[in-house]
Amino acid sequence: MDRAHAAIVLTDESVLHVVGKLTESAFAFVSSTSQALGDTGVPQTVILLEDPPNPSMLAKFHPAVRLELPASNAGPVARFKHAVRVLCQEAASRPVAAIHLHGLMPSMVAVYAAWFCGLSPKLFLLPHGSRMLGVLRSASALLPLTRRPALPAPTGKPQPAAAEAEQPIRLLEHRVDARFFGWERQESRRPLVVAGSSSTDPMGPAQFAQMAVLLGEESMALSFNWVGRVDAESRARLKAANVGIFDEDDAPARAAKLAGAWIYVAYSGTSQDFPLLLAEAMALGLPCVAWDSPQIRNVLRHGETGLLCSTPNQLLASIAQLIDSPELRRNMGRAAHEDAARRFHPDQLRDLLQSPA
Repeated sequence: MDRAHAAIVLTDESVLHVVGKLTESAFAFVSSTSQALGDTGVPQTVILLEDPPNPSMLAKFHPAVRLELPASNAGPVARFKHAVRVLCQEAASRPVAAIHLHGLMPSMVAVYAAWFCGLSPKLFLLPHGSRMLGVLRSASALLPLTRRPALPAPTGKPQPAAAEAEQPIRLLEHRVDARFFGWERQESRRPLVVAGSSSTDPMGPAQFAQMAVLLGEESMALSFNWVGRVDAESRARLKAANVGIFDEDDAPARAAKLAGAWIYVAYSGTSQDFPLLLAEAMALGLPCVAWDSPQIRNVLRHGETGLLCSTPNQLLASIAQLIDSPELRRNMGRAAHEDAARRFHPDQLRDLLQSPA
């Protein structure tokens, strides 16, 4: 499905995104990446291996993105072959800056294309923390055994063989909307603690409501807000704990609700998704307290850009420490903002694609 180009194309090099199941978390990652590239005029193609469970997501992609959807009623093998064919055709028709792989089957498509179509692994981008990194690196090491010719460049000149590429497979951070980095923030008069989630995971709201009850004594003068999605049961639990609820899908609206907070609290929950609201809070310059988990440790550095906790008592003590120390809040918020700008700002994606390694 072709989409009209709304941005002026600033480069001849394209970026290809190969996506398996377009879940909400996958869409959040791919759409933020394609948005950052589309705003600078980079031509892109999104190749889907499966029909999206929510077709309305397709209309939310950047207008500069061309969508390649699987054929109706096609089986798994036909979808796989279709993705390989489109990937190789796109790579042969114009220079490619990067191929973004999101999921197990997209990575298998890339391995097949590298072995039998001559694609170079130096072009591959994987989400940070992807379990497919080791698989792709191992597959790349076997490329000399295939002895397949590289794809011809659109100019007619042969491209360097994939096995001779010196650039590594690169990892791609999640993008955070650029408006979070320039948002003017001012703490509310009354200490405000904010938490949130981009998914309807009940564990986070339950833990936050319990904390709000424990710290909700009138003498402590604390207030609490939840920014993000909640189910009906979680909404009732948060209201009973006097927590304000703001289900904001729009990035500027979320920024406005987060900007007045003194502290952001991140719960790991049961989801393995990237903690987007934590990254957004860091981009705003909020000091953050978070439950220790692998996905949160990938974002937050304990004692530098935030505080990690593994027990409820540690969480309460960390919140109290930050509330009592304006200097600590300023220093930790500044460090969080700087780290988020280095890792999650949309401009970093452009710099990554332009860097030699």
